[in-house]
Amino acid sequence: MKCNIIRDLLPLYCDKLTSQDSNEEIEKHLHECEECNAVYESMNNKEDNIKLSDTDVKPLKKVKKRTALKIIAAILGTAAVLFGVFMFVFWGVIPISSDKLHYTVTAKEVKSYCVESEERDEDGSYIYEYRSEFGDDFYPIPDGVKVKNEKWIDFEFEGACSCTNERTDSKYDNFVNDEGVNDILAHYHIWIYPVVKLPFDDRGKYPNQYSWGTNDVKEGSTLTIHYRDKTETIDLWELYQKIVKE
Repeated sequence: MKCNIIRDLLPLYCDKLTSQDSNEEIEKHLHECEECNAVYESMNNKEDNIKLSDTDVKPLKKVKKRTALKIIAAILGTAAVLFGVFMFVFWGVIPISSDKLHYTVTAKEVKSYCVESEERDEDGSYIYEYRSEFGDDFYPIPDGVKVKNEKWIDFEFEGACSCTNERTDSKYDNFVNDEGVNDILAHYHIWIYPVVKLPFDDRGKYPNQYSWGTNDVKEGSTLTIHYRDKTETIDLWELYQKIVKE
């Protein structure tokens, strides 16, 4: 068989696409013809013998690096979007609007005192135990303790939505009270968000309700409610006085 015919068949032979009869003729020729055998060896091993110069490899490395950066950016972007959706839907980003949040307020004066407990802190000092008249351990009142009349005010919020989430913050001003004792004046802040109830939320049948209160109402103390469309600052002392008088 002529060399040019053998060389035409070599690609098929390398891919094992020739018949058994053709294989025998080709192999016989390759055994006898060094030039055709050299061509066959070159074709058969061409994938192993391919070598790229540095000028060819560098662009490929740049493409590979750009592709990896795009993949990383896509992953981070997707994670950021999913995190944003979670925060907006389940945690709360935008507070509830004022027309969808309602609250009721109660106020009362409560007797309380602090007494040394048997426990001590790390420094060896006594830990003080707080007791109010609503507790079973309020009476009998120990000798020598000072009973205070605390001014309590409680808010019951209810959102016109299936579930709410809340965030609170407090800022304090230091001052000297009428008794000449260093004291603090609190300014409270509340944000209430409409959200979707999480499966593990254990707030019962009314997850759209939220209770907030303080037992330290003083003249000048405030509560600021941050709505979507406005803020409302409530003078807790004036509100307490108004409710008690009613």
